[in-house]
Amino acid sequence: MQLIRTPRRLTTILYRTGALALFGFLINACVSVDLPSIAHVHVGHVVTAWPDTPQQRGLLEVTLADAAVAAEHAAYAVDGAGDLRAVRLHLGHVLHAVDPVLEASGPGSGYGLLRALEGAAHHLEYAVEVPDASANLRRGAGAVAAALRPLLAEVQAMAALAEEGRRTPDAGHALAFAQELRERAERLAGQLRQQRQSLASVLQAEVPPYRTVPERFLFGIIRLPSGQWSLERVPGVTRPVLAYE
Repeated sequence: MQLIRTPRRLTTILYRTGALALFGFLINACVSVDLPSIAHVHVGHVVTAWPDTPQQRGLLEVTLADAAVAAEHAAYAVDGAGDLRAVRLHLGHVLHAVDPVLEASGPGSGYGLLRALEGAAHHLEYAVEVPDASANLRRGAGAVAAALRPLLAEVQAMAALAEEGRRTPDAGHALAFAQELRERAERLAGQLRQQRQSLASVLQAEVPPYRTVPERFLFGIIRLPSGQWSLERVPGVTRPVLAYE
């Protein structure tokens, strides 16, 4: 918990309106604000919300959703073995789920498995690097981030398979690409679910406990020119506040 000085003007207003006692201000006119740690804010970007994802979902949740779409449509591509057009259609849907830059339309989130996975790995790495990260988080979330990193190459391989399968004029070759793609996509989806469970176990062991971080903190964090992370939006405070200062 961190003590943040209340602006003098606000203190005067509260005093005149009789609200000062109600809010329980300390004698030195400070109000106590329970700030999340910077490490937990970054974890929140992974599991709870991130500003530019669809519906502002957590980066790992978007990763899992697009991985599920990719696996589903890779299976549809295999099921369409006798129809080259059907195989190509669903390979395109896999490509969209993996990276909408490569295929603009499809049933995925529109954010892309590749982008969401990279973002999730980045923010777990940020979480373990900041000074207020616990030993538990450094060890556990660091292991999850390290496990996610190699999966980026697997996602890129999936995109290459989908593109090759769509380009080939041979139905047999297209089916072969689709079959390998299905195997990789299903394996990837399972690995991502396993890492989500691993992260949940890490968070359950946090002391002090990890709690869902409110959006005003999730979306109110900035990186200073020094490279240090800062909470920018704290009610009643007009300057950046460092959760570990």
